Amino acid sequence: MFPNIGRLDYSDYWRERGFTLQSKLREREVMMFGLIPAGARVLDIGCGNSRLPVELKRKGCEVSVADISPIVLDAFKNEGIGGMTLDLDAIVREPMIGTYDYVILSEVLEHTRNPEEILKTLAPHTKRFILTIPNSAFYPFRLRLFFGGRFLKQWVYHPSEHLRFWSHRDFLDWLAALGYTVEYARASNGLSVKGLLPFMKDLWPNLFGHQMVYLCATQQAKI
Repeated sequence: MFPNIGRLDYSDYWRERGFTLQSKLREREVMMFGLIPAGARVLDIGCGNSRLPVELKRKGCEVSVADISPIVLDAFKNEGIGGMTLDLDAIVREPMIGTYDYVILSEVLEHTRNPEEILKTLAPHTKRFILTIPNSAFYPFRLRLFFGGRFLKQWVYHPSEHLRFWSHRDFLDWLAALGYTVEYARASNGLSVKGLLPFMKDLWPNLFGHQMVYLCATQQAKI
């Protein structure tokens, strides 16, 4: 399936998948949309085909995007949203322009080899991060490991997709170790039995929450 495997090229990735912007917000994006007030300056990094930047612009936010793929940047340019090329693997050598109220990294950090370096480099440019990750301790993943002896699924299109793994509790500890203040942490989805018991993911997010959303303040928020 990958006879000439090398570094994942995200332009090839999007050409293979067929790039189109999402027609509506995902559950986690609905949550993020509610966290960001109108008028905020926002940078969405690794936005892919998310509709969130488009809806934030309609809300009255000043929105920019950053991605490694020109396919992504061209699509948002067509929506009137400016963008910059950004390679997170080499972020310390990338020029960062501007300051923001919010920097979004949604389903991005688990794909990187240097998440600590990424947040450290970006922190002086934003008051707050909005981060989302998949919770590796979500109960189906635990059952898969316990009964099947298989770790949670690590990739769909390319073997190097997921490089880092956190449970919800791990991620809170990780953010605290890096010095960020977590102002909001909730599961956007999780355990659902035909729509019943939606409160379970809120009571026990480490077990029943799937995709987690975090709002974190940087030192810039105190200035």
